[in-house]
Amino acid sequence: MVDDAEDALAEIRNAIDQHGGSGEITIKLKLKKKGDAFIFGSELKFSVPQPPRVESIFFFDQDENEFTRKDPRQPEIPVVVEADFNNRRRNPQE
Repeated sequence: MVDDAEDALAEIRNAIDQHGGSGEITIKLKLKKKGDAFIFGSELKFSVPQPPRVESIFFFDQDENEFTRKDPRQPEIPVVVEADFNNRRRNPQE
């Protein structure tokens, strides 16, 4: 159990260095009697700080019955000019 606790502690420390936050280690010791002997058991749980999750904005399109990144109430703006970078002159003096 000591090796597991040391591994958990190292994992938590590394995560805190990378993401900040805090971690936790919980150790439970269990004891029961079997004949004239006592049996010790243990349980180790730990939580590691996670990187922050980025939020995203979505709209619900009633007509399509699905979430979308584009606001369905916003009208489409037609493309007036498309740039053609492959056929442009490299030197305006030419």
